Amino acid sequence: MLLGYVLAITVTLFPAHVLLSRYGGQRLRLKSPQVLLVRLVLAVNIPVLAGAWLIARSELRDAAQTMYMLVFAFLVFNGIAYAYFHIFNMSETARRIRMLLQIRRAGPTGLRVRELEHQYSQQDMIEARLDRLVLMKQLSLGSDGRYRVAGNTLLWAGRIMGLWRRLVFRRA
Repeated sequence: MLLGYVLAITVTLFPAHVLLSRYGGQRLRLKSPQVLLVRLVLAVNIPVLAGAWLIARSELRDAAQTMYMLVFAFLVFNGIAYAYFHIFNMSETARRIRMLLQIRRAGPTGLRVRELEHQYSQQDMIEARLDRLVLMKQLSLGSDGRYRVAGNTLLWAGRIMGLWRRLVFRRA
């Protein structure tokens, strides 16, 4: 019953994200679709955990089993949401995909690097990433034109991923 509940509520995440992105993004005044998705995932954790707790109570589980069910529900939902976030983020921001599509559209003749460079200047790529970090409130732009770190969320995520990489691949 728990697995069915978690999967059902996880599946509702996708249309909820679409509806919020299309109709609620302006009302919530969020300029970054990634921030909207992260907030939605955090909010949906409440019914995920509440439902898991209610299922455990209805099945008369003891405290340890209830805790295992809560951890299971949390990990399954957030694991799928994490994968969805990266697929969504890739579709929103990855120039690699756009480049592949452009090269495919060019047909058998292909494209030269110079043709792609006209469409993707280094300056534009850097500015787009910096703008996105400002919108996500990870950077702030001072009146002197300098960027400064404003949030730690991505820094902590980077540290955790670096630690994970070192643990998995045993690199120093």
